[in-house]
Amino acid sequence: MLNDKRIVTILFKSIAPIFVSAMLFSSCQNNNIEQVKAFSHPPGAPEVLADSIEFLYSDSAVIRFKLSCSELKIFQDEAEPYKEFPKGFKIIQYDRNKRVTSSIEASYGKYYEKKALWEAKQNVVAVTEKGDSLKTELLFWDEKKDEIYSDQFVKIIQKEQIITGIGFESDLQMKKWKIIKPKGTVIVEVDE
Repeated sequence: MLNDKRIVTILFKSIAPIFVSAMLFSSCQNNNIEQVKAFSHPPGAPEVLADSIEFLYSDSAVIRFKLSCSELKIFQDEAEPYKEFPKGFKIIQYDRNKRVTSSIEASYGKYYEKKALWEAKQNVVAVTEKGDSLKTELLFWDEKKDEIYSDQFVKIIQKEQIITGIGFESDLQMKKWKIIKPKGTVIVEVDE
């Protein structure tokens, strides 16, 4: 038979955690969610910060893109959430046979999630499967439309010619492209 002191001890051990939890939860109530966010995350700071990242994007178990960067910042609480690549990035596109079909690299970049839009800045180089390359200081890649474009000076380097101009539009593989305001073409003689 249990004595009164033992019953009180058992009862106290059972009820004490519930009582303490209730006190903690009631004292942590805050009706201003902005104050909680400000305390846990300073304004303007990224929610995620990572170094030396490599992402593989696949479709039906086939790798389609590889993205690599030395620094990644993710801003999810913005009106337009985005990923920032302050030290640059490189994206390589593959076909179903794992052959490289194109690549884009830049010294700085952003990816706007809602728009599915890449912005590449500074020392931008895009290379095609044939080895043709595009050089510019600003290039956009619209994933929804599967196109790349720029309103800046561009230089397209092919085996037989170099074409320059202002503004550029193309499909991602640069098979169908145009320069909006061509400036000039330099024919290069190739010794075979």
